Amino acid sequence: MRYQTRILCRRAELAELAAVWERCRRARARGQLHHRLEHIAIEAEEMARTGSSGWAGDGMMVAALFDPDEGTLVGAAPFLLQEWTWRCRLGYLSVGAFPVRRAVFCGTDWLGPDDPVEQAALLQAILSAEVPYQMIFIEGLPVASDLLRLLRSSPQVRREFWVDTLAGVTPRRLVDLPGSFEAYLAKFSGRTRRTLRYKVKRLRGAMTHGLRLQCVTRKEELPRFLEQAGIVAARSWQGRCLGQSVDEQATRRKLEALAERGWLRGYLLSDGDAPIAFVVGLLDEGTYHYERVGYDPAWAPYQPGTVLLLMILEDLCADGVPRTLDFGYGDSEYKRLFSTRSYDELTVRLVRKSASTVVPYVTHAACWTGAALIRKGLDRFALRERVRRFLRGEPAPAAQIEAEGAADEAEAAHPGRAAHPGAAAHPGRTARPGAAARAGEAARGGEAASSAHAVAP
Repeated sequence: MRYQTRILCRRAELAELAAVWERCRRARARGQLHHRLEHIAIEAEEMARTGSSGWAGDGMMVAALFDPDEGTLVGAAPFLLQEWTWRCRLGYLSVGAFPVRRAVFCGTDWLGPDDPVEQAALLQAILSAEVPYQMIFIEGLPVASDLLRLLRSSPQVRREFWVDTLAGVTPRRLVDLPGSFEAYLAKFSGRTRRTLRYKVKRLRGAMTHGLRLQCVTRKEELPRFLEQAGIVAARSWQGRCLGQSVDEQATRRKLEALAERGWLRGYLLSDGDAPIAFVVGLLDEGTYHYERVGYDPAWAPYQPGTVLLLMILEDLCADGVPRTLDFGYGDSEYKRLFSTRSYDELTVRLVRKSASTVVPYVTHAACWTGAALIRKGLDRFALRERVRRFLRGEPAPAAQIEAEGAADEAEAAHPGRAAHPGAAAHPGRTARPGAAARAGEAARGGEAASSAHAVAP
């Protein structure tokens, strides 16, 4: 079959293809929110507002494949164009920061045709596009995808790009949501179910003004939600060590646009009016995308992230519309505990070979290699998790829920006894986060998670 390829960088060009684009998107085995033209436009607008898109055009690049006889779209690969700072870190220590123009792949797979010849033509259009990107960034590409197979076998890729897959293969974890929350809980052992319920009860008991869960889906609810989520995110280790935060002004317009289209579904867990944990998520075509989470470290002994996730799962099961919760890229203890299935994926960076990219690429590779050696040394003495959690100020991993079950149940049955291991040595573990505890936490700088890729509830 003959084919034609074009590179589209204007929103008006894509608008003309809206109907056939949607048919092509729905024809895929798994429709993706990030392939919707409206979602791509929202992301491009946010980059333009925050100054991270200084490109000609509308901040996007779409490699499109057409049937020349019918003039219809048969395949596409959408990208966002971004002025990005490549920060090279050795652990939490910043070694260097380099400005890079990168093309960020939308979604986790392309709208590719089935014919291998046409797939190769679409890849060639991406690699040969007259757009001055220095890096192609693809996060969470399925290991079994045709695109990854082509990237690995392409002579042009090997000739013109350095291929970075140093992060390695990771599982992408999902939760299949049954008809009821009780049916979902049946996946756990009896001890774990009792322990999870007890953790909810224990958090309620520690609160002064009562547990409150708010589900945010409307535009008018956003100002208050962003204000409260920002308070939590400001205390996070990502905010303190990595400079990440929930910027109300920069984020509001994007979330407003998502809410107007019915995709936004955020959650806020509070002690009365005091925020404790939040989740920003998107719901589309039966899939709830777990985008960003965070919790207040002052409440870490009560595992508010675990409690919030349980309440979200209960709410989604009761709603009946969501069929799947997608935890997104990256693996964590809590994802392993709560997920019901997974598939392997890989993050790929294609760095164009040039004088301007050799130093950033070599620095990045050296940092990854050094970090791997440090991890290996810590693993040798079984210290890696302990050191990581000390630096982040995180509580015990979710995997310990099963092991802690008997002790927590004993504590519930006999509240006068220090049944939990370490309770006597760490009396603050079950202390209510009052004014003194909050003052101490503020003095330490506070640590909370603000990324679904890094936090363990």
